[in-house]
Amino acid sequence: MKQLKFALIALLPLLLTGCWDGRDPEDRAYVITMGIDKGEDGLLVTFAPAKTTEGNAQSVYPVTADTLTAAVADADSRSSREVYLGQLRTVVFGKSLLTDKAAFEAVLEELERGNALSEKVMVLGTENAADSCVNAIAEADSSTGLFLWDFYKNTAQEVAVTRGMDLDMLLTELGEQGGSTVLPRIEKTEEGLSLGGGIALADGAYAFSLPAAEEQAHLLLLGEGSGAVIQGDWNGTVLPLEIRKDKVSFDFAKTAEGLSCQVNVKVSGALTGSGGQSLLDGNTRRELENFFGDIIKTDLENTIKRAKETTAGDVFGLWAECQRQAPDVAKSGENWQDLQVLVDCEVKLQDTGRTR
Repeated sequence: MKQLKFALIALLPLLLTGCWDGRDPEDRAYVITMGIDKGEDGLLVTFAPAKTTEGNAQSVYPVTADTLTAAVADADSRSSREVYLGQLRTVVFGKSLLTDKAAFEAVLEELERGNALSEKVMVLGTENAADSCVNAIAEADSSTGLFLWDFYKNTAQEVAVTRGMDLDMLLTELGEQGGSTVLPRIEKTEEGLSLGGGIALADGAYAFSLPAAEEQAHLLLLGEGSGAVIQGDWNGTVLPLEIRKDKVSFDFAKTAEGLSCQVNVKVSGALTGSGGQSLLDGNTRRELENFFGDIIKTDLENTIKRAKETTAGDVFGLWAECQRQAPDVAKSGENWQDLQVLVDCEVKLQDTGRTR
């Protein structure tokens, strides 16, 4: 009995780590980043595996196939190593794929069904080609292939220029919001990789892109604006407000004029520009709080207005929120176009670590 117990203990780590198949790690190409575009002859899938040894340089595999499964098989046939997606960290969707609803839907179904894939794989969209982003990633970090993973994770967490989104979040929001959401955005530029803004999806396909300022407004609607920097010209001096905490709530109602959505945003932050703290006396503090409150309110209203003028898709999730919070109100409308959205923003300025 003791021998059996020791045998089970020895076997357990192998079962948990997936090493029971006996395959040498050097025989696998562990794909860390994958880009997916839509080409004339099907999907263009770009695999960027990690480097596993000093002599084994990272190489990028571009493959054209009808499906992801076929692309993996094709890449396998061209490589001396098995293409393995179990360590995949990031997927980049190109605009050519996002504009083709049927192709994008098929890709999402394959990703969802993939047994080896984690639902925590990070997803991003680009206005251009995903393969250009993946190649830029490989050039920036030929040693590990984890450059984009670290770059995206750290930037999204520390600076509110885009939202961190994984595969599970994407699938959930598309399901709850009628095929609409906002993907975090990445672009290949002359300087390298640029992370910021968003790609709005409506009815399961590309709708429009959000620049960084509109993505900040989107994050404030989600209550995820911490880290955002709002700038304003105060008596000829540009003052930056760094948001430290933010909170959002919604009030939905049926009125004589129709359906209303009151967005209430509360923000606390600090002036980070030179001389900003010296302005925080009694009257000036209140004036500055109102000043930045008006800026944020205007940014939110303009972002919502452009989205409503562009698509009926619930890209910011306001209609889904109405259905959750006030189902009786939602029954009186069809989509978020029926909502008259009003915004109120309250700003509190901090000094010496305290909010007054």
